[in-house]
Amino acid sequence: MSSTAKTKVLSVAATLALASSAVVLTGAPAQAASQPYFTYANGWRVQQHPRLLADVNGDGRDDIVGFGDQGTYVALGRVNRTFAPPQLRLRDFGYDQGWREGEHPRQLADVNDDGRADVVGFGIAGTTVAYGRTDGGFTAPTLALRDYGTSQGWLKSEHVRELGDVNNDGRADIVGFGYSKTYVSYARVGGGFTAPTVAVNDLTAAQGWKIGEHLRELADVNGDNRDDIVAFGAKGVTVAYARSTGGFTAPTVRVGDFGTNQGWSEQRTPRVTGDLNGDLIEDLVGFGNAGTYVSYGRFGGGFSAPTLKVADFGSYDGWKIGHHVRTLADANGDGTADIVGFGYSGTYVALTQRDGSVGAASLWLREFGNNDGWTVDLYPRVLADVNGDNRADVVGFGYSSTIVEMLKRS
Repeated sequence: MSSTAKTKVLSVAATLALASSAVVLTGAPAQAASQPYFTYANGWRVQQHPRLLADVNGDGRDDIVGFGDQGTYVALGRVNRTFAPPQLRLRDFGYDQGWREGEHPRQLADVNDDGRADVVGFGIAGTTVAYGRTDGGFTAPTLALRDYGTSQGWLKSEHVRELGDVNNDGRADIVGFGYSKTYVSYARVGGGFTAPTVAVNDLTAAQGWKIGEHLRELADVNGDNRDDIVAFGAKGVTVAYARSTGGFTAPTVRVGDFGTNQGWSEQRTPRVTGDLNGDLIEDLVGFGNAGTYVSYGRFGGGFSAPTLKVADFGSYDGWKIGHHVRTLADANGDGTADIVGFGYSGTYVALTQRDGSVGAASLWLREFGNNDGWTVDLYPRVLADVNGDNRADVVGFGYSSTIVEMLKRS
């Protein structure tokens, strides 16, 4: 992944629920770690209780951070690919404190450059932050900025708020796509954020950008160690590059593809960003009808033409949003993001190479698939490095067990 990975939002979660009946998942797969935490049987629900993974104590292993009813729980990752029993670390950011998944985004990112993930919550009064500590806990939540909250008119259903290092100081900043303007607030050295200033006069609802249709995120797509704004709109991929002096360049369509005018949609053909060839520049990946398309980011800006790299993971092969999660993670520890999909029969992986080639998709794990009862609306599956070996593990929050399995060829 790119050199800015530590300051980006440090979680991968299932998206877009599909209504289905509950399926009881029986037993853990062979050679997998299974623990009874953060599960459906314990009362955890996708619609109410986000479960994210990130390194909150700076030991190089990803930990579980669960926003439950009573507050924020943490289960620390261990070297043997298990988790310590969860502890209630904060009586805040939880359901009982008024935080709602459909209204108040909660994200994990390093906003003070200490190598530990912090909790950033966009609540009612504004932006609340709790900083990660070496013991795996957090400092008391503080209102870091009286903005980006529901009281200031920010709604999760209309306004995207992203975290990323846009000025290369090692701290994650806030970029908010408001109603008519896109704003940026820079993380301060001593904590907190600067007041919002206009980043660009575009990419918002007033210009026709809509949640559910037009993906907007932050990624370093030109190799300068600053996260840029990458927006998948109607005409294609629009980019506003972060400037060394602060702010962003004017948004410009850089790829005339991956847009709604070309048939791409969040409901059918998802798109993500990640470094597939290890050059520390994020690339564009689209899961189209015929398979997986890739457009490589170039140093200094621009992209290669989108190319069909894998004739799999597409809708023609039966992959559907609401049924199957498709994402990127380093499966073999070579420093490049590989393509990972949770299909009907289990977990599929297509390995990427530094020369830009991508291998064929193959079944690596006969677990975590729909045929075993794993559904997006009930049982999230997350990719994270639980034991610190620089390889992605699968963490599945099942009915009665949280299961951890190393990605390995079957």
